[in-house]
Amino acid sequence: MGARVMHRFLSLVSRFGRDERGVFAVLFGLMAIVLIALGGAVVDYVSLEQARNRGQLALDAAALALQPEIFDDTLTAEDIRIQARDLVVDRIGDDRIAITVGQPVINVDEGSLFFTAEMTVPTMFVSLVGVQSLPARIQSEATRKKLALEVAFVLDNSGSMSYTGAGANGTRQRIQFLKDAAKCAVNILFYKDVTDSLDTCIPAAGTTKLDDVKVGIVPFTMFVNVGASNSNATWIDKTGASVISNDNFDNDDNENVAPTVALPTRLELHTATGEGWRGCVVARPHIKSGTLASAYLDTDDTPPVAANTLFVPHFSPDLPDSVGGNNYISDSPAICDRPATTGARCEFTEQRTKNWWGNWNSPTVISSTPSGGSVNFTSNALYPNAFYGDRPPGCSCRNPSYSNWSNGNSSQTRNGWCTGTYVPAGLSPRAYQERVCKYYAGVGGTGFSSGPNADCTRTAILPLTDVPATAISTIDGMLAEGGTNIHEGTVWGMRVLSPTQPFTQGAPYDEATSKIMIVMTDGENTAYNLSTHCTAPRSLNGSCYNSAYGFPYNSRNNASGSTSAGNIERLGNYNNGSFSSNADLVTGMNERTQQTCTNAKSAGITVYVIGLATSQAQQSTQAVVEAMLSNCASTPEKAYFPQTPGELKSVFQAIADDLTALRLAQ
Repeated sequence: MGARVMHRFLSLVSRFGRDERGVFAVLFGLMAIVLIALGGAVVDYVSLEQARNRGQLALDAAALALQPEIFDDTLTAEDIRIQARDLVVDRIGDDRIAITVGQPVINVDEGSLFFTAEMTVPTMFVSLVGVQSLPARIQSEATRKKLALEVAFVLDNSGSMSYTGAGANGTRQRIQFLKDAAKCAVNILFYKDVTDSLDTCIPAAGTTKLDDVKVGIVPFTMFVNVGASNSNATWIDKTGASVISNDNFDNDDNENVAPTVALPTRLELHTATGEGWRGCVVARPHIKSGTLASAYLDTDDTPPVAANTLFVPHFSPDLPDSVGGNNYISDSPAICDRPATTGARCEFTEQRTKNWWGNWNSPTVISSTPSGGSVNFTSNALYPNAFYGDRPPGCSCRNPSYSNWSNGNSSQTRNGWCTGTYVPAGLSPRAYQERVCKYYAGVGGTGFSSGPNADCTRTAILPLTDVPATAISTIDGMLAEGGTNIHEGTVWGMRVLSPTQPFTQGAPYDEATSKIMIVMTDGENTAYNLSTHCTAPRSLNGSCYNSAYGFPYNSRNNASGSTSAGNIERLGNYNNGSFSSNADLVTGMNERTQQTCTNAKSAGITVYVIGLATSQAQQSTQAVVEAMLSNCASTPEKAYFPQTPGELKSVFQAIADDLTALRLAQ
């Protein structure tokens, strides 16, 4: 009986071991937990990534907001860390997410603030298998675009800037809108906070001045003024070393014979006239200076150390009486008389005729002959180191002796003569224009567009400064007058930013300094070989006005004996009396503007361009002007084309805000 019971028990155990009924439910119950956890892990991961993105945005915002605080000596790294933590927690706005902001890494020299943070995000599904939270690590760095900021404002001061326009402050000249807008930009760059004020803006009450900001001002018209105080600077041509220094000057009263005695320098001629040098310089010759296609002496910042690299002072030549234009000295002042030497004599013949009323008209010289005396000699009798070449073609006397008039009812002649000193006569218009003797007679009563400083920009360059008031004062002093040479403005903007001479206030080109050039013009490059501007000066020189490139007559001039710089290119061309057209001159100026911008950008300068009222272009088309300016800018987005002066403030504000904005480095 007992054996049967045991056997039955063992059988039941065996059957139980073989029976699979109910096992699946148990296993399914166990597996369900795992499957739910695995499936929910995707949801938890997505939740983690969403929280991570929110945390990254929050940490980025904190880095941007707190980066300026690294320059505050009263704050510690721990102070900044606590502020960052509070900002991040507030921005995430979820108490379930735990975040720890690490100690920041601060580099004041580089202007950078670096944060790392650890996040812990609670789980919903994987917590079923014991994973209660998931971690994430984020980091962010904020820095100024560059620690130091150097900005050159290249501002059009040409006569068209006197045109009027409307703005928030009423109808005013364009130059006033420019002044207000530029001053607003200067304030934004220099100060932490500004307050709007009609067409400008001013520093906010109690605001602080930002460090490591410098601003330079480059006013331009046909010329750029580098400052009369620089007359003795090493980079000014004080000795006539440049090949272009003698353009339009001669001392032998013969346009076909090259000078054999050194000519006075331009600064010496300014002294002779009694009208000091105002400070303008001419463009350097268009000579290759490097391997880049855009590298020329007049389009780059090659250091001015000698010869053609030096900057030649502007001296606008007096034009002949018969030509007009910038005619501020008589063709034959007494200072230009030929001094007495042994045997020197002038003989001439005059003729007079009767008018309708039987009266004799004023006599005219019908022939004259100088004779005797020395030739090709120097003398200090009338002015220092004066040179006298061969005898002139004709002559006249200041105190002549006369023979009697010949007999004749309607026409009579008489002879006149003098010995010793006499007046050279019969010179060509070119000789009258180039003779240097006349400047020793002195000059009086000249204005902006006349005299040896004709068309020289009145407001001089302000080199880079960290004094806002100095920049504001320079802008306030600008005047609207003269023509437009965007090329000269941009090339001097580059030279102001360059660390090398002529202005050395700029920092080296490196990652520590952001160099910016803002070029503002209300128009186009302008040349003046147009019949609507003048007639006689164009026929003689190829242009109505002496520009920063001299006259077209001075460009690639191979005329025998000419004092112009041989086959050296200035602007345009002179070929046996034929000159480049006005359109060709403008095209050349546009090309050099573009070459200058290319060189500036290659050096590491960021270029912004503002073209006001380009729709009013006259010597070019709007499309040509805007294409040139757009290509000049570092990117198309950095070229602005407001058509009314009232828009200038918002444009300058946008650029200044862009320059002071912070960026994320990571």
